[in-house]
Amino acid sequence: MDAGEPVCELPARLAERLRAVRSVGAITGAGVSAESGIRTYRGQGGIYDDPEDGERTVEALSGPTLLGDPDRTWRAVAALSGMAVHARPNPAHRALVEMERRAARFVLLTQNVDGLHQMAGSCNVIDIHGDVAVTECRGCGARGRIEREERAHLRAAPLCAACGSVLRPGVVLFGEMLPEDKVARLRAAFYEDPPDLVLVAGTTALFPYIAGPVQEARRRGRLTVEVNPEETVLCGTVDFSLRGPAGVWLPAIAKALP
Repeated sequence: MDAGEPVCELPARLAERLRAVRSVGAITGAGVSAESGIRTYRGQGGIYDDPEDGERTVEALSGPTLLGDPDRTWRAVAALSGMAVHARPNPAHRALVEMERRAARFVLLTQNVDGLHQMAGSCNVIDIHGDVAVTECRGCGARGRIEREERAHLRAAPLCAACGSVLRPGVVLFGEMLPEDKVARLRAAFYEDPPDLVLVAGTTALFPYIAGPVQEARRRGRLTVEVNPEETVLCGTVDFSLRGPAGVWLPAIAKALP
């Protein structure tokens, strides 16, 4: 971790239990990227904070809109990419890299599609909602990438260089199913043998595939910790619920691991 990053003092009981941790399963949401300047979706100041604007965004970023009006979908992707064009990994991202270095077994399940975890250096990442930089041709299936600077300036759907068909962003759009291979990885990592520590940060955990691994870990007697500035549905489930930014608490947790 970088020198000078703020570190909070953990509750003594949590610090003691962290010393016995050998495997870590981390789960992150938009709140982790918010500290890099990327707007969250829910909560105060989020994209969905304005119901009308949020509804338009959801409609634009849906599977049916991609099929019927791909230009509209890509304009929405461009708008979100424009807001994130200068985003870089923050102390929370770097703390997770440190956890992966220290743990004998580590997995990171993220709802984020911005690629900041990978940019920071995290390796074993399940990006359950995909990566917005990835593209897939709807015609020939060819895969490629469009980086943030180029995405931010798109005004129409990009076309495949090989066959000329429309490309789709490599993310799960509203109304689409989660990818089966990533769901299988999630189940293997969090259900077959849950990690010693299941840590959830920066997410309201409204989706069952986010809350479920935490609930399973608690049921199996694993240590569960939530980090979020606001109360969430997990507050009554986890062993420890830490109020505040992930960029403050995650470095403290990483430092406490053996």
